[in-house]
Amino acid sequence: MKFYVLCDIEGVASLSCWDEARSANSCYAPMAREMTLEAAAAARGLFSAGADEVIIEDGHGDGCNIDCALLPKGARLLRGVTHDIVGLTGIFDESYDGMLMVGFHDAASASGNPTSHTMVSSRIFRLMVNGALWGEFEVSAHAAAYRGVPTLFASGDEGLCAAAARAVPGILTVPTKSGHGYGVLTKTPELVQEEIEGMAARAVAAAKTAKPPVLPDHFHVEVTYLHHYDAYGSSHYPGASLLSPTTVAFDADDYGEVLRFFYFVI
Repeated sequence: MKFYVLCDIEGVASLSCWDEARSANSCYAPMAREMTLEAAAAARGLFSAGADEVIIEDGHGDGCNIDCALLPKGARLLRGVTHDIVGLTGIFDESYDGMLMVGFHDAASASGNPTSHTMVSSRIFRLMVNGALWGEFEVSAHAAAYRGVPTLFASGDEGLCAAAARAVPGILTVPTKSGHGYGVLTKTPELVQEEIEGMAARAVAAAKTAKPPVLPDHFHVEVTYLHHYDAYGSSHYPGASLLSPTTVAFDADDYGEVLRFFYFVI
């Protein structure tokens, strides 16, 4: 069986502020290590339960955060930025039995994490799809479903885990921490890694019966920007329109076109 593990950093155990997520800062290195160890835990769990192939994608920033030397030797790591359509890298296709998301975070304008954001924290205030608040989890889970692949597992802050359960009923989750203003109450990294490994093993069994969510027949997207000039620029995308000085709308029946829109405007 073949699995795809998509990783981010803001949802890992103990990360509590933006400085810890940015590589120029001295406090970043321990968080990059924790991102690595949580990814490794997911891979170990998958392999222990019979997975034949595990691909890990470093999905934070420039994609150069995970230390490949600390991963199980059977795993493979996608590093760097592929510039494929958002949520659909060139190596992600229908051949995977399931996707897991590790280290994810609550959506922009939500309160589950001091670093809650969607895609680009300096640009996006809120992303709404068909009237629901979306974050990076929803974007990626629907991208997997677009390829016929179920999303089996997510770890991250409690807000993220609650959002994942709403988007994918029955999904396995590991909450790593809860947000409290500009702080977090976090589990220890050791405990989180143990829980991720155990849940990843359970995901292998779940994959045998899991089905991807049915995609809506139509997508109405509203992107609200922090700055009016970003909205104005994005309104020039074919089919997009300004709803307000800071909000752009886009409609499509094909989720692939929604992902293409995201690539150029977020």
